[in-house]
Amino acid sequence: MGSLSSAITTNLSTFPHVSANLPTDIIIDIFTRLPVKSLIRFKCVSKSMYALVHNKIFIKKHVNRAIHQSDPKLILKNEFKLFGVEIINDKKLIRARKLQVPFALSLEKVEISGSCNGLLCISDQRCNEDIFLFNPSTRKYKKLPVPEFDVPTIETTCFTSLGFGYHQADDDYKVIRSIYLYDKPFVDIDSYECEARVYSLASDKWKKINGGIPYHISSRAAVCFNECLIWKASRGLGRGMTVLVVAFDMNREEFKEIHRPEYKDSHDKCQIEVGVFRGEFAMFHMWREDRVEIWTMKDFGARESWTRMFVIGRRALINFDNYAFVHLKPVCEMMNSSNGNGKNFLLIEKGDGELILYDFENEIATDFKIQRAPRWFSVTTFVESLVSP
Repeated sequence: MGSLSSAITTNLSTFPHVSANLPTDIIIDIFTRLPVKSLIRFKCVSKSMYALVHNKIFIKKHVNRAIHQSDPKLILKNEFKLFGVEIINDKKLIRARKLQVPFALSLEKVEISGSCNGLLCISDQRCNEDIFLFNPSTRKYKKLPVPEFDVPTIETTCFTSLGFGYHQADDDYKVIRSIYLYDKPFVDIDSYECEARVYSLASDKWKKINGGIPYHISSRAAVCFNECLIWKASRGLGRGMTVLVVAFDMNREEFKEIHRPEYKDSHDKCQIEVGVFRGEFAMFHMWREDRVEIWTMKDFGARESWTRMFVIGRRALINFDNYAFVHLKPVCEMMNSSNGNGKNFLLIEKGDGELILYDFENEIATDFKIQRAPRWFSVTTFVESLVSP
């Protein structure tokens, strides 16, 4: 077993053995493969089991295995509710189930502003005043204290952006909230007053980020990758506006720009999304009525390391209307266990509650139907974990 399992075994040395027939490290390895629902039940078996399930090192090992060895779970969100997606009998039965959210009555409209290690960052679409960290697997949650801003947080004239992720160096979960005050109509957005603050779960406090934000973050949720929170952003206004990809470095606590791939086609003719693909930072370029390109950054931060991995063109989407190209957003890869080839399907969100499953090998796209799903929804991925907010 690896050093992590040894550390757990040492940590649990003061507790009775879970089994008289198997070494503790083997028991630990077996239990890291179990779903959260089963582990929660086992807490009542003995003090040893309770200690194991609450052990921080075991929790990290369990979530790391879930991230690297299984399909991510799906959550559907409409304005007011969350739905978990159950995949049964090797994707032969796929259905949605309403999630019981303990703090649902505190929110007028639900916004998911990030997903990391089994935790969701949930807020209110109005002005993101109330922010919660929620584990849908254990139903444990924490309401964050309300940050105080120097910029007036007026509902009708401000825009809020959030980011949520894990900072490995500090072993801490962090939330960043930025505010833009729209008090100058028809003026370059760079002139709007803005401010950002970062929250630490370890200290349960917010602090102001010095230096301001030199661009406008245009998406409410961030992608967490390599100790950074990453968003789409922009600079300028109207025809002079430039679309950017920006990151907040959680180590240095400062903003920086991530350079986009260089190619001949104009950036202005496509829409972009950011994400993670096969363990690397990725950008998805959507060219209306033409194609979707998937690019990955082999060396994060190095512009010359961008590589175009796949192109999803007209042939693959021949059965779908042309306007789908405006809305296509890759969600995650999914496992095809029947052919033994590993993850070779890409789940794509088409918008307005429609999903597509793209077959890389055969370059074919098919509808991905979810029974009992709401008519309209957006999709967020997460992994089952025991991480407690």
